[in-house]
Amino acid sequence: MTEPTATDVTVEKSVVTDGVARPLVRLVVGSTAADPIVTRIVDRLPAERRLVTSTETGLRGGRLEATLALAPGETAALHYALDGDAPDEHALPVAEIVHVGASTGVSRPPSIRWSGTDGDWRALAFVDPADADIVDDPSAVDGPVVAGVRSERDETEMPAIGVVATDDHADAVYRTILRAHARGLDVYVTHDAADAEVVRFATQLGAIVVDPPMPDADEPAERARERALAAAARAAGHPGIVHQPPACPRIDYVRTLDAFAANGWEGRAVPERSARPADGPDVLVAIPAYHAEATIGDVVREARRYADVVLVVVDGGGDDTADRARAAGAAVVEHSRNRGYGGALKTIFREAARRGAAHTVTLDADGQHDPADVPSLVAAQRDGRADVVVGNRFMDGATTEMPLVRAVGLGMVNLLTNLSMGRFLPREWVRDTQSGYRAYTLEAVRSLAEARDIGDGMWASTDILYALEREQYTFAEVPTTIRYDLEGTSSEGVLEHGLGLLRNLGGLLQRTRPMVLIGLPGAMCVLLGALLGALDVQRFVTSGSVPIGLTVAVSASTVLGVLLLFSAVLVHTINTHPSLRERE
Repeated sequence: MTEPTATDVTVEKSVVTDGVARPLVRLVVGSTAADPIVTRIVDRLPAERRLVTSTETGLRGGRLEATLALAPGETAALHYALDGDAPDEHALPVAEIVHVGASTGVSRPPSIRWSGTDGDWRALAFVDPADADIVDDPSAVDGPVVAGVRSERDETEMPAIGVVATDDHADAVYRTILRAHARGLDVYVTHDAADAEVVRFATQLGAIVVDPPMPDADEPAERARERALAAAARAAGHPGIVHQPPACPRIDYVRTLDAFAANGWEGRAVPERSARPADGPDVLVAIPAYHAEATIGDVVREARRYADVVLVVVDGGGDDTADRARAAGAAVVEHSRNRGYGGALKTIFREAARRGAAHTVTLDADGQHDPADVPSLVAAQRDGRADVVVGNRFMDGATTEMPLVRAVGLGMVNLLTNLSMGRFLPREWVRDTQSGYRAYTLEAVRSLAEARDIGDGMWASTDILYALEREQYTFAEVPTTIRYDLEGTSSEGVLEHGLGLLRNLGGLLQRTRPMVLIGLPGAMCVLLGALLGALDVQRFVTSGSVPIGLTVAVSASTVLGVLLLFSAVLVHTINTHPSLRERE
């Protein structure tokens, strides 16, 4: 497709007086391009005239900026009213064409804004040009609504862009608004206790500000804000809304609108693929798969929207998983035999390190993980927050409905895992230690590819945390939703998986913290022997006889405690002595 230029757009300006209550300036913008385009027109107002508005004074001078999406050969007419008598159209400034670019081809009405000489911005509402009364549209801007422009186009067919403004990402919010408007997309902004300046600038840039909803204990705050944005977009006539990830990465509008067309009313923005490292892809989504032929095709196709490469490691099985993954567009590595979940992850880390992927995101093949959350995990790493970002099922913004037995079991495992990692304060915890939805930097992947203490079983998620903690990598978590209403989503029962995790924690403690696993019980046995010994002596003094049973208990407890303490010291020495570690 040839890149369009200003010669592909025509602008005609005239004054309409017949059949209207107030004289109107009319702009007719047409396209002669062979492909759909987006163009921005600037029409400067005479300094001595005021634009008719809903306020008493109107807006003097300045300029109007109109962004339009036009199909090949299409024209659109815009009207606005100036105060006073009908202006001489020959004395009016000529409208300028300041931008022409390629469009997605979806029809939508123009976006109109007024800009004053002092840099102030106002959004303009659409009214009937034959109506002498200018109407208010309180949803357009915060405060008095500027009105007086009307388009001869039908209701919008384009989705809106939804943004939650935060102080940490203010510049990214402004960038999103400007880039969306350049493509003819309306932006709806809400916030969570953001600084008033962020909201004010968003309004001046033409975003439609939506008041944040009241807190509701039954609904995550992030979802409530998205719902408020969606309601405002629906009320304005948009067919849907695309929610921007919290960090506001640059949006790939072609892939975003393609995903929206496929998925319906609400969707997630697809970020641009940033410049790849010289030795590999930017985002690699990796999927360990075992007997996943029923779901792998859909998971791969959805993941490809958010990744440069989708890698599937087929862990044996002998079914059609590999063929269906290839047909969906994934790169496939096959194990000749089943090596377990951990074995598949180790292959993923080696392959991702070999490819040099800047961000490696692991997710499950059974459809429980939503690939639309990939941008959120990657964005957290790009913000420099962590080497490893975990998709958390329990924090605000996640809507996972987990069975009670699984939730209680995971809570216990999370507690034990964090304590065994030496994270004793809750603010230091990794709160979803068993989540398989994670993003790793290239440095973390290379470290894991060389790690020798990651097991092959389902408990490999814990082994990975230990390996990363040992190398002092940093962690962060973002909310994610995992579905438990799907059939066949686990190859291992809850009880079997839980017992395996506990056994694995015991083995890890033995290797990494034997003084806790073995030494602490030994010290308690010695203490118990001492207490029982004191009781034994007291009874001998008072009665003159030796209680045989109590004496045996004192001896057994003391001997056991001393043996455990000796074993703890021995294991600790073996684990930490340099000459012994070199022989491993």
